[in-house]
Amino acid sequence: MIVIIDGYNLLKQVFHKIKGKLDLQRDQLINELSFYKSKKHPEIKEIVVVFDGGTEKHAERQINKGIVVVFSGQRQSADEYILDFVKKNKNKEILLVTKDAELKKLCAQYNVDAVDVFDFYDIVKNCILSQIENDIKNKNLNNLYKLEQDDYEIKSLSDYNYGDNKALDILMSQENIEILKKDESDIFIKNKSKFNKMSKKEKSVYKKIKKL
Repeated sequence: MIVIIDGYNLLKQVFHKIKGKLDLQRDQLINELSFYKSKKHPEIKEIVVVFDGGTEKHAERQINKGIVVVFSGQRQSADEYILDFVKKNKNKEILLVTKDAELKKLCAQYNVDAVDVFDFYDIVKNCILSQIENDIKNKNLNNLYKLEQDDYEIKSLSDYNYGDNKALDILMSQENIEILKKDESDIFIKNKSKFNKMSKKEKSVYKKIKKL
């Protein structure tokens, strides 16, 4: 499955409280997506994150830490690039990540399902937090800030000795933020009878989300 992300749409929604330059926010997102993809391979074949603009008139495509990063260029928007990408890859399994209702509608014409940016980002964050919890248990990092099982409020971990912990290093890049760890049952359907009552479209979306 290919996951294609409306880059600035996601950043604007979930990073709105984070202070700093836009390029730092992009780098942070790419770091998190890279870590997430490394844990989900081979379920997710490719993650493509598309941003508006760039230095060139045409689209620029690069691979950054295993993530395909695209700047749409000055002649088209990220939405236009995403729609064109969907058209060219209409026979492939694609999941779109955006909050843009119009973009969702346009891509749906090519049988592309969409998931909300908040739901997708919760899954990415849960992946990172779960890895930190596992590292704590396996390495007995006694000097590390204790993470509870439900909600997380991480104000600053810079004073703690966390050793060689890639997941925590990624998380520490976002200081002074609140992270709400949702139970994935809020996103996924646990009750089989509810699944059976879904429309064909709803079942298609559900099956793709389960791969995330």
